[in-house]
Amino acid sequence: MDGEWMTAAEAADRLGVTMRTLYAYASRGVLTSRPVRGGGGRRSQYERAQVEALADRTAKRERAGQVEIRVETAVTDLRPAGALAFRGYPIEDLLDQGFENVAELLWTADLPSGPVFWPNANRRETARVLTALPETAGLLDRMSTVVSVLGMLDPARSDRGPAAVADVGRRLIPALAAAISAHADPHPAPGSVAATITDKLARGNALPSAPVDLALCLLADHELAASTFASRIAATAGADPYAAVDIGIQAMRAVDHGGTARDVHRMLRRVAEEGLSTVDSNARRDGALPGFGHPVYTDFDPRAPHLLAALERVHEESDRLNLVRTVRKSATRRGLPKPNIDFALGALTWLHSWPEEASTGLVVVARTAGWLAHAAEAYERPSRIRPRAVYVGSRPRRR
Repeated sequence: MDGEWMTAAEAADRLGVTMRTLYAYASRGVLTSRPVRGGGGRRSQYERAQVEALADRTAKRERAGQVEIRVETAVTDLRPAGALAFRGYPIEDLLDQGFENVAELLWTADLPSGPVFWPNANRRETARVLTALPETAGLLDRMSTVVSVLGMLDPARSDRGPAAVADVGRRLIPALAAAISAHADPHPAPGSVAATITDKLARGNALPSAPVDLALCLLADHELAASTFASRIAATAGADPYAAVDIGIQAMRAVDHGGTARDVHRMLRRVAEEGLSTVDSNARRDGALPGFGHPVYTDFDPRAPHLLAALERVHEESDRLNLVRTVRKSATRRGLPKPNIDFALGALTWLHSWPEEASTGLVVVARTAGWLAHAAEAYERPSRIRPRAVYVGSRPRRR
């Protein structure tokens, strides 16, 4: 037996999984296998280094208390080797489609033949909500309130059919885009979702909306991330589409889920103020930097290169872009993993001189498309997600 390869039985035993799960890993690209003939049939061998790396990652997740739950879906296909597809379309084929078209694809499973435009039918209601909120309301407070109010005003909110869920998205996403800034504008200029966001945040500065549109496309869904999983669980239990979106928003309050791009923004600002030594000291102390590496992808996050390339085109040789490049070079020099989408998103808001919380708002606007796609799928495939607990408390006691 070649020392660089393992039999299927050895690989399954090392990973502590069934043969069926092992075959699923190979079909999804998590593990590399090769056919071996002989011994009365066709067998497969598995690359030892990949098996050991997967076993190590699994052990780390278990030590950290993470549990992997699998749910069947036809929305998004995520391959840990570095591939992502929506409804069978690789994201590389969707980069020029526009966010609205990508959202329609997620909801209907069909890619529109031409550009899609959603008018902000709830712009007056959204403006009233933003005006009524106190100054202490944060971005997620604004967005959650907009969702709740528009849900109360929708007489068809209890309709869980796929067409109705898509209609909720077409009305809700433009309103959320308007809520990305506390500035209430009852008469916004018509335009795409990305143009609305750019207009709200740039406030008169001439910035193209193309990088924002690209970011929304790339962020529209990412399989069962924490917010999507929470939203989908609610949908399986019967929550209406507005509630499913609001639960996703609440999950975004978690620092580890919705705050990494904001941390990247802060890191870049500190580097600009204090020098690259802040990055070097963080890397020496923690062995990592926000925005580098990914817990799912084994090699690189396939979304990041596209957004970083778009930022290169827009900001060209600006001092801020040179600083972003310097941080990336420093990370590479220290052997850190490749930058992920959070690094690219934090770089976008910092390069655009936008508030650091804007990155979270962009994720919410984009991910609403995915939350609703998963909600519609949960309504169509009613299967309760009921995790079981592993009791680790005191054994039965007597009084």
